[in-house]
Amino acid sequence: MNHTVYTMTKPPVPRSHIIQWHNLIRAGWVGGVAVYIIHLNSSDSLHYYLAPTMQKLLLCCPVPLLFIAVIMAWHGLFSSNEVHCDCEHPPPSGFLRSTLVYGLIAIPLLLGFLLPDRALGSSMASQKGMSLTYAPPEIRRKEPLPDPVTQLNVQDLTQQTTSVQSASATKVQFVPPDEYSREFAELAEKLYVEPVIKVYPEIFSETLGTIDMFQRQFAGKDISLTGFVYRDKSMDHESHFALGRFLVMCCPADAAPFGVMIHMPDADSIPTDSWVQIDGSIGSAQVNGKDTIEIRATKVTPVSEPSTPYIYTNADSLMAYEKIKSQ
Repeated sequence: MNHTVYTMTKPPVPRSHIIQWHNLIRAGWVGGVAVYIIHLNSSDSLHYYLAPTMQKLLLCCPVPLLFIAVIMAWHGLFSSNEVHCDCEHPPPSGFLRSTLVYGLIAIPLLLGFLLPDRALGSSMASQKGMSLTYAPPEIRRKEPLPDPVTQLNVQDLTQQTTSVQSASATKVQFVPPDEYSREFAELAEKLYVEPVIKVYPEIFSETLGTIDMFQRQFAGKDISLTGFVYRDKSMDHESHFALGRFLVMCCPADAAPFGVMIHMPDADSIPTDSWVQIDGSIGSAQVNGKDTIEIRATKVTPVSEPSTPYIYTNADSLMAYEKIKSQ
């Protein structure tokens, strides 16, 4: 006698329903990216991740991303009978594979929401290497060279400074080593007549680069600047530390730490990564066999981390300097 055994098998899930779920997951991720951008902008945290010029481009993205998310969600909810051709990349098959693929793109987004937004500090500077030299040694001018074209105008200096400063300024010349450095020479003329050279964040690297290029002329001049405290093994921690800022071209991935050596008694009493304002005078020192500027601090003032801790290159440092001075 023959017995027929019937087994019940679960019908496969229609492919259209699987695609619907993938559309919903993707809609959630795209919408999450848009919300994250809006969150960074509302919390004034975009500067931790992008340079100002790139921020403007990024802020154009949330509306299109939200529109795409809505369309994908609509397909996921109401397009169960949608016919898909084979001309596109198929979604990942299987629960494990789908979890792995979507997890790789979801985890960074979740970390962005959960982790605090912080500026780069000494740990990253030590990995990238703090740069304490701005101008290549072969173009750095340590001695005034005769050049009537770039000689400082005595009458202009008399109007801007005291008679003592004018008398000394007439002997100082800033000769650009090449055509590309003429802007630095012109900026040097403007900085030199200031009783105290203030290193503004808008032209931080340009100002220190100018001083480094004309070290001998700026020796002894008073200076004031702000940055975070950085130390490494090559420094004498009892008397030296570096004051640094991160120069960002596009985003923190390409950030380069720039700084200047600070000399002061009891330097090790200043905590690493703390933000301070240094007031002192410009000198010079040897760092790893290279000539570089050194600031002999006379006053150290703890300050809060600025709202925009990074610095950026400026296409026209002269115009930026004039704009800052006019405010």
